[in-house]
Amino acid sequence: MVMLIGLLFIGGFASAQGLAGTECPFPACPPFQGAQLDYSNESIGMAPESFSIIGPPLQAVHASVERAPTGFAVDPSLNIYLTYPRNTGLTPSNVVIATNFTGEKPWPNAEIQNCTATQNASTCFINVQNVVLDPSDPHHIMWVVDSGIPVGSMNAIPNGAKIMSFNLSDNGSLIKSYPIPSPLILNGMNANDLRINNTLGSAGFAFITDESQYGSLIAIDLSTGAAVRRLFNTSVVRADSGYVGSYNGQPVYTWNGTRKSFTHTGADGIALQSGNLYWGVLASRRFYYIPQDILTDFSASDQEVLDAVVFPGELGSEQAGFTADDKGVVYMMASEQNAIYQVQTQRRYVTDEVNGTPAGGEGLVEPENYVVKTLIRSGLIQHADSAAVWDGYLYFCTNQLELSPTFQYKNADKRKGPWYSYRLWVGAGQAV
Repeated sequence: MVMLIGLLFIGGFASAQGLAGTECPFPACPPFQGAQLDYSNESIGMAPESFSIIGPPLQAVHASVERAPTGFAVDPSLNIYLTYPRNTGLTPSNVVIATNFTGEKPWPNAEIQNCTATQNASTCFINVQNVVLDPSDPHHIMWVVDSGIPVGSMNAIPNGAKIMSFNLSDNGSLIKSYPIPSPLILNGMNANDLRINNTLGSAGFAFITDESQYGSLIAIDLSTGAAVRRLFNTSVVRADSGYVGSYNGQPVYTWNGTRKSFTHTGADGIALQSGNLYWGVLASRRFYYIPQDILTDFSASDQEVLDAVVFPGELGSEQAGFTADDKGVVYMMASEQNAIYQVQTQRRYVTDEVNGTPAGGEGLVEPENYVVKTLIRSGLIQHADSAAVWDGYLYFCTNQLELSPTFQYKNADKRKGPWYSYRLWVGAGQAV
């Protein structure tokens, strides 16, 4: 069967590239060739396993043996960084660097991993969610975003919610910490993901998604540390009421023992592309964008910011992380579909006529002409979470989130490690 052969090929390829951890210690993986997209559906409806496998083979680059990661970054030397959050329990190390295919050590050091009672929480880790390479200085700077919410709490502690920059060329020494001002962390603000644009203002801006049930976007002026919280508790950052997603064919609820409720995770994935900020609302199938310039204008009214939001339509899946490349593409981790989606935002890269608009041209794609496409679909993609583009490859981690106790009846933990991170060829570089 065509589709079954494709599945075996992908699985076999990944194994040959080091799932056992012996043939492909990273960074040292050989390059690999992609495969043609398979949209033929020649065997659909012919057998129980007749599901399309779409896209190139996946190359496993790391196996997380003991716990599931949420954050992922790769630097120009192909060092891999992962975050192990403390949303449901303590983890010895909040941020690690891979030492080989299965090996890890605390990054940047062991001492910063756990704040003590006497430490200023802006100088150490409370609950880091993601790590992000600096787009203008990728050889030297790495950023982290820390929700500042300790295990068992619903709110960040003072100075705990923050972003931090580290010097990669100086053993990961802390450059600066930017605590999110206390008035902005009310109502359970949950800093989840981060992107940096160094071309805005005098020293750049940071943008953060707040995945709390109320949702919001945070903008931080990196020259002053001043910050603003936008779109708080509006429909464009909140979950769908009564939202029920699906995972591996099973409806997903939130459980407290035998008490059922609904997922209410708000704004989650974030990407900067073509002058806009893109984000998705996790407990929905919606994504949006807004010009970055209005988020950096602290004098704009809340209504002006809300009026600037663009809704190009649903994307056909619940989604986690977003990322972008230097050829106009926004990538979306489509957890309901075991897939990664993509959408082109620049007309010069568009190859198909849409709504009477010919392929190619100049400027940005109009929102009504957005066409979300599947980059890859594979049973190996078990809730792709954070992603990054580097040197032609799209990298991402997986964590089986919907199999974790929060989403399982009687809070059973149905996750099964190891949890793999992968890469695939996309022929593009990091968005700048």
